[in-house]
Amino acid sequence: MTQNGVVTRILANGRAEVAVERGTACGGHCGGGCDACVYASRILVPAENPVYAKPGDKVLLESETKGIVGAALLVYMLPLLFFFAGYAVGALWGLPQGACAAASLIGAGMGAAAVVWIARRRKKEITFRIKGSVG
Repeated sequence: MTQNGVVTRILANGRAEVAVERGTACGGHCGGGCDACVYASRILVPAENPVYAKPGDKVLLESETKGIVGAALLVYMLPLLFFFAGYAVGALWGLPQGACAAASLIGAGMGAAAVVWIARRRKKEITFRIKGSVG
């Protein structure tokens, strides 16, 4: 995944701090009036700096897509799978439909708890690398 940023300062070990615009849900097409745009902000990320960019330089950042996609899959799919598994277990036990629905909600909660547990154990950060300058 690539995105544009601006180098704010040079860090140790050949790294730089880069300001990156956080994406919005609407993609900025509303003209900045919706809640998604109001809460959009810049975030500062450390990035490898093999091109020796200096503060103020506009740069193209590259991040590992695999880590981002894996994290998104974990966050969205695990609670959904637990949701359906909760319903299936309730149905297999012969519970009434209302109890199966409650079991599915409990399952979704367990899936969300599993996501938090896995995220805390993993502690893998997304690494960024400055690929080059932007016009």
